[in-house]
Amino acid sequence: MGTTPDVDLPVRRALATGVDYALLASAPALAWLLVGRRRAASAAVAAPAAGARLGVGLGLTLPAVAALAWAEARGATPGKRLLRLRVSDLSGRPPGYRRALTRLLAKTALPWELGHQAVWDFFGGAQARGTALAAAAYAAVGAQAVAAVRGSGRTYADLLAGTRVDRAERPEREAGEHTSR
Repeated sequence: MGTTPDVDLPVRRALATGVDYALLASAPALAWLLVGRRRAASAAVAAPAAGARLGVGLGLTLPAVAALAWAEARGATPGKRLLRLRVSDLSGRPPGYRRALTRLLAKTALPWELGHQAVWDFFGGAQARGTALAAAAYAAVGAQAVAAVRGSGRTYADLLAGTRVDRAERPEREAGEHTSR
């Protein structure tokens, strides 16, 4: 007989990712509300130049991934902490920055940038390339979702980085242990 799978772990992982992405999107969304909306209303929508495309990747995506990796290197991003999950290396220790960054480049940066490039290609009239990039972005996200619910639950990002996501241990106070003051 095998062990019973943790069926709500994939749901918790998805919700944790949503929390993290919402936190990351809040600053650019606020900037757009304050500045970008006025500019967008007065300008025609066009595909950005290559420099702007590169600037988004280097100026938004990489710093966002680096910030998440900083938190995840210590065991959990804000979303994972909220949903009581932890990221660890295969020995059960926090993964460290290099593993966390590797994991998040594969998990987050890859699909985000494929998606951004697809949207810009659609606006710029490069429908075939935009469709291919969008399909690749969906495939990356889909592969992670399928892996999270099958087998070991380790996604391609976890396999690449040598990490896993599990439920976090209950904090000592909740476990009924008392701390001395």
